[in-house]
Amino acid sequence: MHRLLAALFLLVAGAAAAQVPADPAPVPPMIQAATPVPTEPHVLSEADLASWLDGMMPWALARGDLAGAVVTVVKDGQVLFARGYGYADVAKRVPIDPAKTLFRVASVSKLFTWTAIMQLVEQGKLDLDRDVNTYLDFKIPDAFGTPITLRHIMTHSAGFEEQLKDYRPTDARLRQPLGTWLRTHIPARVYKPGEVIAYSNYATGVAGYILERTYGKPFEQVMEDQILKPLGMANATFRQPVPDSLTPDLALGYRLASAPPSGFEPSGILPPGALSVSARDMAKFMIAHLNKGAPLLQPATSARMLEPTKAPVAGLNAMALGFYHMDRNGRRIVGHGGDITAFHSNVALLPDENVGLFISINSAGGMGVTGPLRTALLRSFLDRYFPAPALPDEPTLPTAAEHGQILASQNWISSRAGVASWLRLSTAQAPSTVTVHGDNTISWTAMVGPGGAPKRWREVQPFVWREVNGASRLVAQRDASGRPTMLGTDDIAPVMVWLPASVATGPTAMKLIWSACAVLGCTVLLWPVAALVRRYHDAKPSFEGRDRWLYRASRIVPAFLLVFFFGWFRMMTEIGTNLPKFSADLDPTLWLLQVIGVIGALGTLLLLWRAVQAWRDARFDWWGRISNSVIALAALVIVWAGVVYNLFDFGLNY
Repeated sequence: MHRLLAALFLLVAGAAAAQVPADPAPVPPMIQAATPVPTEPHVLSEADLASWLDGMMPWALARGDLAGAVVTVVKDGQVLFARGYGYADVAKRVPIDPAKTLFRVASVSKLFTWTAIMQLVEQGKLDLDRDVNTYLDFKIPDAFGTPITLRHIMTHSAGFEEQLKDYRPTDARLRQPLGTWLRTHIPARVYKPGEVIAYSNYATGVAGYILERTYGKPFEQVMEDQILKPLGMANATFRQPVPDSLTPDLALGYRLASAPPSGFEPSGILPPGALSVSARDMAKFMIAHLNKGAPLLQPATSARMLEPTKAPVAGLNAMALGFYHMDRNGRRIVGHGGDITAFHSNVALLPDENVGLFISINSAGGMGVTGPLRTALLRSFLDRYFPAPALPDEPTLPTAAEHGQILASQNWISSRAGVASWLRLSTAQAPSTVTVHGDNTISWTAMVGPGGAPKRWREVQPFVWREVNGASRLVAQRDASGRPTMLGTDDIAPVMVWLPASVATGPTAMKLIWSACAVLGCTVLLWPVAALVRRYHDAKPSFEGRDRWLYRASRIVPAFLLVFFFGWFRMMTEIGTNLPKFSADLDPTLWLLQVIGVIGALGTLLLLWRAVQAWRDARFDWWGRISNSVIALAALVIVWAGVVYNLFDFGLNY
């Protein structure tokens, strides 16, 4: 067991390790499938779970600098195992009580929203394939000639870009009623509905607002009346702040157990992520869905909700209606994960085995350990109690090198990204790449294994790769000409795909931009140096009158452009560490950056004019002509970046 956890923490600790170099062998051998070692399943019992988890979890918490966690397993309609590890409050040494301690489960909340939607579908009050605008009192703008439906929303294929603003408003005065928030924060529609899976919290908010309008009561009241009270979930709430009666039981959230708590993290809108719940109450929700929906749904509705509906790429695990599939070891598995800064949760249901697993952690931990820990826990649970059958004999195809090179010929970006807002700048920072190795396997920087090195994959069907010594698949979807248009994997939840990067979102663009910044930076820094040198030698400036004014402008404009770009870049770097900052309170700062950018863009016209004049004016030597041209071109690059990354968008909806 400790060997398993040691491998887990090696994975996290080595995230910065160098990538595996290509094998230089001129005639590579073909990698064949590993021969699986048969394992006998353990009996799923409370005693065996305790033996396993009581050894693993305390060790994992200590190694990951995690404050606490809770694990619950249900089977055949009963709670088989529920145990807390670590602390709900580290300073006061308050232990986690599975029956009382409330965890913030973030996007696991979506399952409750979707269940309530399916109740209305079951009653004939909602239609999964009807334009959602017919249920709203505002209009989501038309695009692509295709309306958005509840089916699109529940499969994350509505086509919205990623959204950030006002999503974590820690200041109560910034919080808005659900309908107002949705009306004023409509994200751009960037994909045709039904074509591209791209995770969207906004879309779930729309579904929650439809519940509000249908029932004529606030969303949190709908959840209490339709889900929480029927299941007897007394230790659960969607209300923010948490009601006074439950506040003493709310686990504190931590970045690190060794650091002070980080404070309550509210959700800007309730439907996608506001649930606070105890593990015992979450067990009631799992049991209901394992019990063919009773008492919340009819069996036919429950079955419909869990059916694979939309795969990110054909052949991979699919989205169901709200739930997503995590099928593994030959078992049908549905569930959902949830993450905010301090809390990290996962629900996994095995409907055919009538088994469910819930884990929640109240810390981010060191080196992003919570994601690997949850993955390791679920996969170890499956391997222990529901081991995989033998993998099929799949020899590596002779086309492996050729098809791998096709993937490697372009860069890839996630579909869950900003496209029409300034968040596109963050997309350009980390396109993923595919590398073909000497043994005809490929690696993909988006998927890493132990030590932080990208996993290896081998082609077992045309444009279908299987993880070397593993079960996960990597699949490329192609257009009619055979060109790959999407890349997906069942190594993660089916809530996004990867798309070919454009010039603006590829690595070449950023290299060009950083080169331009270097030129402009040197221009600004050398201006006072040149003035000091002239003063030291008592030399007069080379230009007088209008020419001298243009010279000064040619040094001031680069400063404006540098402040403009680096200001936006600084904003981008805070997305992962300071989400509450991105609220309406930040608008004046962003407007100021945009005004600075406009001044810089207008000033770039002067730089271009000066560069042209330098080639016409005999007073300029070759160095003067070339340097002014380079400065003007560098300025043009920054203006281009402002345009392609939407940095001049005064709408400020992002």
